[in-house]
This record gives sequence, C-alpha cells and structure tokens, in this order.
Amino acid sequence: MNFDQMLKTKSKEEIWQRYCNFLDMNLNEFMEIQNQLLMEQIELYANCELGQKIMKGQKPRNPDEFRRIVPLTTYDDYADFLLTKNTKVLPAEPVVWIQTTWEGGKAPVKVAPYSASMIASHRDVAFTCIMLATSKRKGHFDLKSNMNFLNGMAPLPYITGLLPYTLQGEYTVNFMPGIEAGNKMSFGERNKVGFKMGIQKGIGLFYGLSSVILRMSESFVEGNTSSGGLNLLSFDFNQLIKFAHAKAQAKLEKRPLLPKDVFELKGFVCAGTDTAHFKDKIEEYWGVRPLEIFGGTEATCIGTESWSKSGLIFFPEVCFYEFIPMEEFYKNLQDPTYVPKTYLMNELKPDHYYEIVITTLKGGAFARYRIGDVFKCVSLKRKQDGINLPHFEYIDRIDPVIDLAGFTRITEATINEVIKLSKLNIENWFACKRYNENKRPYMALYIELNQVDNSLGLEDPELIKEHLEVYFKYLDDDYKSLKKMLGIEPLEVIVLPNGSIKNYTQSIRHKMAKVNPSHFDVTEVLKASNIKGKA
Repeated sequence: MNFDQMLKTKSKEEIWQRYCNFLDMNLNEFMEIQNQLLMEQIELYANCELGQKIMKGQKPRNPDEFRRIVPLTTYDDYADFLLTKNTKVLPAEPVVWIQTTWEGGKAPVKVAPYSASMIASHRDVAFTCIMLATSKRKGHFDLKSNMNFLNGMAPLPYITGLLPYTLQGEYTVNFMPGIEAGNKMSFGERNKVGFKMGIQKGIGLFYGLSSVILRMSESFVEGNTSSGGLNLLSFDFNQLIKFAHAKAQAKLEKRPLLPKDVFELKGFVCAGTDTAHFKDKIEEYWGVRPLEIFGGTEATCIGTESWSKSGLIFFPEVCFYEFIPMEEFYKNLQDPTYVPKTYLMNELKPDHYYEIVITTLKGGAFARYRIGDVFKCVSLKRKQDGINLPHFEYIDRIDPVIDLAGFTRITEATINEVIKLSKLNIENWFACKRYNENKRPYMALYIELNQVDNSLGLEDPELIKEHLEVYFKYLDDDYKSLKKMLGIEPLEVIVLPNGSIKNYTQSIRHKMAKVNPSHFDVTEVLKASNIKGKA
C-alpha cells in the first residue's frame, strides 16, 4: 500500500505510527535498534573486500568489539574502492551513486553507494519529514495527494535529488518544476522557475536550502518577483485573486508584499549549514516555522525536528552513531596520533558539543566514519513534547573547514593554493568563519604581508581581497554562487602587523589550526598586534 492509498484508507494515527513512532522511544529502545542493525551490518561488511579492509580482516562479535577493532575513518580510507565505483567490493549492490565535492573546488568529488535497503529507509524518512513539517502537535499532520511541491534542491547525483524519485509512485505531488524539466536546469534556474510557478499555482510544500530560501524571500520582498514579469493567464484563478488582493492590501498598508501574504504553506522543510542563523527570518517572511533536517552524502538524512521544531532528533535505523567530545577532538587535532574517545547516544551530556561519527547501516559503505560535522546536545529529552530522546543543534563543520551557507567548503589546502596562485607575498595567515549584521556567513582571512610588500604600499585589504577572489572563483565554481545567488560577500581580508600570529602561537605553546581556529581566541591575536578588528 503506497502513501496515497494510506491517506485514503488509514487513520492519521495509523500513518503516524508507521512513520513517526521513533519519537515514542526511550534511549534503551533506541540503542536496542542501533545495536541490532549494527550487527546485521557487520555481517554484510565482513563478507566483502571493503569491509575486510576496514575491519582488518576480523569480524566483531558485538558493538563494543566493533568499536575497539575498527579505527575512526575518513574518505581517504575509501577513495580507492569507491571512486572507481567497483560494486564487487561492497557489502550490498548499489542502486544509485550519490556524489558531492570532496574539498571545495580543489579536490575531486566524493561518491557514496546507496543500496536498495538504504533507499527504502530514505523513503520512509522522507515521509516522516514532510509529515512533521505540517504537524502542529503529536499525531497531527496535514497532507493530501496532489499538493503543489516547490523543490528548491539540487538534482541527482546530489542526495537532495533523491527526494522526487523516492516519492514517485508512492505519493502524488505536483513538483515545481517537474522532475525531468528541473533536472535539465541549473540550480539557480530551477529555483527561479519553481518559485515563479509557485506564485502562479500556489505552494503547499516547500523543501529548500535555507540560504537560498532566504535570498528568494528577500528578492520577493524587494519587488524583484512581481506580476509584471509573470503571465497572468498562467495563474490559477484563486491564486490570481489572492495575489492581487495581497498586493493591494500591502500597498494600502504602505509595506512590502511578503511571501506569507500570498502563500499558505502546509509544510516547510529546510536544510543547510547555516540554517540556525536563517530560520527566524524565514519564519518572519513566510509565517511558518521551517522544519530543519540534517543529512549528507555519506550519511543520508539522519535527523529531523519534531512538531515543536525545537532541535534535531536522530533516526535510529539509518546510521549507528558515535560522538567525539570537542576536548577529544582538539587533542586529536593537535596530535594526529592521538585516538579520540567516542561516546554513544545514551552516554551524552546536555550542553556539550560533539563531532559526530557514523556507521551506515543496511549495506552502506562507511564504518566509524567522521563526516566532519559538530552538534550540540541541547537536551536529553523534551518533557513538554513527551519525547525521551536527545535533541541536537547543528553547529557547523569541524575545524579546519569553513562551510559557507552550504555552498562551498574552504580548507587550508584551498587557501594555500589561492595564495600561491595570487603571487602575493603573504607570510602568514589564518581564517575564521564569521557572520555579518544580517547573519550572513563569510570568511575572515587574517594575513601578514612580507615587509617588501608593505614598503610598496600593497597592504590595502580591499585590493588584496579583489585579487584573491579571482583565484577563489577560479578554483571553486561554488564560490561564485555565494554572491551571485545569495547576495553574500564571502570574503573579508584583515592585514595584521608582522609577527602577530607567530608571537601568539609561541605564547600559547601549541600548534594553531589555520582554518576556523576556534580553539583559540582571535581577540587575543588582535590584542597582540595592537590593532582593532573583528573577532
């Protein structure tokens, strides 16, 4: 029975129990599912070449032994097996390969195989998310067949492109733009076309990258999307009346037209690195609190908020989860030979920050894999909702990676390559992620110039910024989109007096991460240089 049929023949309570029953679990029940599915995955993993390599030719007898035998891994441990798409070495036959960039625009793509069981699980998760997006309380959701669905995400081979195909044949919705038409468009074009169709036809469901949603909303408010650029004959009659009335009312009240004046969303799903910084503004524009979800190429979709939209809750059947406390992470960052301790879901502490480690289940390829993301455990339960599972807040990518609005990832290697190509005599540098007054992310690049350049008067930060941006755009196509699509100024350059960084690193007596050095206080570096600057 597909979802369309369920909506006709099943009660809401029955459908809720089918897709949202994990919210009734306690931690013991959650861990029981985790351990059971991990042992099933170990069985598959032990019988393939990739698993034999990662598990060092052994077959762990329980989850504790698995965590002792298998080292923490990164994509380097899988690249030789996966980049060739050699299906013979995998624990299960892949149905599709999902890809993303490995390191900004500098390194090749990463690919991840998805088995049939993973796809089936992903389908269930998709229904869970859109149900919860329309939910106002436990057991409630507001879905029906043939809703207009604005899909503002990238198509396959990116993970977000799975959604239309996982729903196809299960749940009838009107994607805007249509699946095949949208796949032929660029990311920016399909968002513009979809939003224009939404104005004409109305929108019931909306799934998009939070940074893009915010920019689209601002363009709408600024009047860049108006009836002047639309074919009025393409409007549904009711939507045309609503649009005309909303424009007249806004003009009467001498205020801009807002998306919430025109649309009546039932469900709003958003994702992306800086979602926490964008959600309040998105809600102000649309009148609906977006449901935040979290996923990634290697992990699939692993977390969603509940109806109260008060923190991410992880799905028990998608991945086996471990967590590295940040004090352990920084010990490992400073000493790569140090093996950080990991903790399970039932061992976490509230108000603590953790790097997440995942083992993909149901025939996935990754074991004890560091996907590179940091979460804060906000609470171990939420009594007012009757949910007895930990709630998380997504914080950001781990040091040393700067992720800007979910569009690009900048690393030390990328910045070094840009500096090399620029031929500027930059002696030393470090970079931090910062937010401007409008909560837009950008990279603050602190540099020290060679004395020769200073004597020639080449220390103007704006000139240096313009010069460096030529090479950031050359190396990373996604970097260009930050300004073009999102209106983000992605770079600020701050010139420090020579010796500032060296003096500071000597004073604290440890190695400083070049990128996102959050384990030391940037303010102290600026104090040491006797200048004023942002920190």
